[in-house]
Amino acid sequence: MNLIKIFRSYDYQKLAKLNEVVHNLHVKLYPRYFTPYNLLEMEVEFEKLMKHEQYTFLILSYENENKGFIFFEILNKPSTPFKKPYKSLYVHQLSINESEQRKGYGQALMEKTQQIAHSEQVDCIELDYWIKNESARQFYRKNNFMLEREFVRKNI
Repeated sequence: MNLIKIFRSYDYQKLAKLNEVVHNLHVKLYPRYFTPYNLLEMEVEFEKLMKHEQYTFLILSYENENKGFIFFEILNKPSTPFKKPYKSLYVHQLSINESEQRKGYGQALMEKTQQIAHSEQVDCIELDYWIKNESARQFYRKNNFMLEREFVRKNI
């Protein structure tokens, strides 16, 4: 009997709390760009995000305890003089509670996301992660994501 459940959620309070791990990692790695985690402010922000019908939030629970979430949207990229059209599933956030990492929960969320991508007939799954987030790099490489583009910054 599989005790893992993955379900769509509109509970902005649960999502704001589950976001704490990944947000704190971003703050630690990039304090210049990220503000300290504030639960109440995150709840307000996630409540706003819930109003956008194109966003999907999935929570993974095991034995009725929430372990993590994924936040994505499906994008229809139109044809331009520069690029051909395509449809993608863009992952905005993936976060697993720190004590629950490396137990297959992130993998389960990615597999569910791939199933949705297939059913929506998207061409690809896209995402980005911060370069200092080595665990994300390893996780996505393990899941056969290929580096196709690099984003660089020069601070002034």
